[in-house]
Amino acid sequence: MNPLIEQIKAQYRGGSMTIKLLIVNVGVFALIQLINALDRLQILSFLEGLPNGYVSQYLFALPVFRLEILYKPWTLLTSLFAHFGFLHLFGNLLFLYFAGSTYERFFGAKRLLHLYIIGGLAGNLTEILAQQLFPALQGNSFSVVGASGAIMAIFMALAFSQPQLQVQLFGIFPLRIYMLALFFFLKDLSSLGTADQIAHFAHIGGALFGIWSIQQFWHIRLSRPWIGINLRSNKSHLKVKKGGRPLTDDQFREQKQARQAQLDTILDKISKKGYDALSKAEKDFLFQQSKDV
Repeated sequence: MNPLIEQIKAQYRGGSMTIKLLIVNVGVFALIQLINALDRLQILSFLEGLPNGYVSQYLFALPVFRLEILYKPWTLLTSLFAHFGFLHLFGNLLFLYFAGSTYERFFGAKRLLHLYIIGGLAGNLTEILAQQLFPALQGNSFSVVGASGAIMAIFMALAFSQPQLQVQLFGIFPLRIYMLALFFFLKDLSSLGTADQIAHFAHIGGALFGIWSIQQFWHIRLSRPWIGINLRSNKSHLKVKKGGRPLTDDQFREQKQARQAQLDTILDKISKKGYDALSKAEKDFLFQQSKDV
């Protein structure tokens, strides 16, 4: 098999959830380009008479005009992975790589996947609802495509859970992540009702869902006001072995208390100084504990 395909398969199997999402988005983009090429070459003869690009639009683009979604309900999901232009794809995947990999470091792969999909769906539904509610938007007939709503959900959840995290704007200017999140949110808010053919309500819907998800996470999972993930193990009933012998109850409790004390110290350090202030040993310990949740 082609070495490139083997490499992609290896990356998908062994890579992080962020890498998997990037690969799926690129794969869908390639599929859309193939369909469009076949369409332009008139190879799809059974669809003769339809405008170029109709097939890919029909399969992947979410219509928001006059509840046309009722005839294409699958596009609520397919649109989250669909990009029709290279610049649109590149910009979104760059944003996804930064926000997704950082979010995944704190909250794990499953939570990232859930937030991508559910946050994106929330954004899409917000856009559809806005098109029906606001008279100024009801003449618009554009379709929604792209991962922007899902990415905004991830980015806002990350910013609200880790506000002390620093990013390098253009690789030069240090900036707290919540400042960048506020900028993007206000940018979308200030563009509502304009005719720029951008689904700003989808961005805002995704962002609000991301914020809500973090609030729910705090409420359900956290027993203390920390800004990141709850790493308190729920496997306290397991007896670990030491030197081939099971630990006694007292030994097990002592080890558990020692790990919890170390974890508390690390969590306090993150809440005050941010994740980047941790040493490599502390990060390794945090990662190992997260695997036990």
